[in-house]
Amino acid sequence: GIFVASDDGVPSGQDVTAANATSVEADVFIKMKYEFKQQYWPRLRWTIHRDTVEEIAKLKDGEGRYIWDDGINTNNGIPRLVGFPVDMSEYCPSTMTSALYIAALCDWSRYWIADALSMEVQVLTELYAETNQIGYIGRLECDGMPVHKEAFHRLKMA
Repeated sequence: GIFVASDDGVPSGQDVTAANATSVEADVFIKMKYEFKQQYWPRLRWTIHRDTVEEIAKLKDGEGRYIWDDGINTNNGIPRLVGFPVDMSEYCPSTMTSALYIAALCDWSRYWIADALSMEVQVLTELYAETNQIGYIGRLECDGMPVHKEAFHRLKMA
C-alpha cells in the first residue's frame, strides 16, 4: 500500500514531515501541495481518515477563526483541502503519533492494478446438500502498486 515506505512503490523520500508529533498545522498541507510539479495538479486527491479530517477542520488561524472556510471548501459535497478533493477512507492510518503516516496526496492515475487471472467462481452444490444450501468460492489474483513515485506524497508525523 501507499502507507508503507518501499523503494518499489513510494519511497520515504516522498514523505513530508509535520512540525510536531501529535498535531498538524495548516502550513504542512500547503507544503505538500507545492511538493508536486504542476503537471500533477489536475488529478491530485487527498486520501485521509475521517478522524484526521475532523482534526484538520478544527484548525484555527492566529485570530482564533477556523480555517475550514478558507483552507477546506466543499464543491458539490466533496470536501477540498488546499484546492484538491478529499477522499475519506477508513483504511487510512488515523493515529497522530510520532513517525506515523496520516495522509497522502496522490495522482491515482499513476497507481496501476493488474489482474493475473480472471475471476473464477466455484459452485459447491454437493457439500451443503444435507442442509439444502449451496456454497460458493470466488478466486481472483490481483495486485496494485504506484508506478511513478513523483505522483505520491505522504504526510508523516514528526
